[in-house]
Amino acid sequence: MKILTVISALSIIALVGCASGPRQRSINEIPEYGNQPKSAKMQQADQEFLALTKGKEKESFDHMMAVGWSFFKRGDIGTAIKRFNQAWLIDSTRYESYWGFAAAEGRLNNLETSKYYYEKALNHGGDTKILNPEYAIVLREQAKAENNSEKLAEADNLFMSEIEAGNEKAACIYAYQLFRENKKEEACKVMTSCPDDKDNLKKACRM
Repeated sequence: MKILTVISALSIIALVGCASGPRQRSINEIPEYGNQPKSAKMQQADQEFLALTKGKEKESFDHMMAVGWSFFKRGDIGTAIKRFNQAWLIDSTRYESYWGFAAAEGRLNNLETSKYYYEKALNHGGDTKILNPEYAIVLREQAKAENNSEKLAEADNLFMSEIEAGNEKAACIYAYQLFRENKKEEACKVMTSCPDDKDNLKKACRM
């Protein structure tokens, strides 16, 4: 799996707030199992699972993450988190499981939790080129929900710093965000740094 392209291959709007309505979540569907105590049966299941991955931890981790992203793309966020949790069980030092948690919680519109896990992914050595644009989306959504101009400026500055560093993904995401907010002139300026134009923004800019 080419992890760099996992999220960029998805619709940008799907990163925040497009999953089904709230329902009771099982412990397996909460990142890091909610840091809740597990039953003896669950602990035994964990040990049996980890025994199967012994000696092939990296491959098993990568496989669970790939399966998790496949469920994420289908909109089955609960099952995606279950698989991300299994990856986290295998190796909690890798950033990718925290990235998965962040994207999944954003999809559930749990913005504060999503923000927490993006920060955790970054603190575990996550690729800023991948994570910062998505993190900035969460910051912008929080800022808009709270009508907080300082948070909005923080998010926009994060986008611009990534764009100035040559991050084309950041340019594409930010241009789309601005266009959705009817900030056409700003969106068109940013769009010049984006080679990917699935949404035909460049055509809209010429109109």
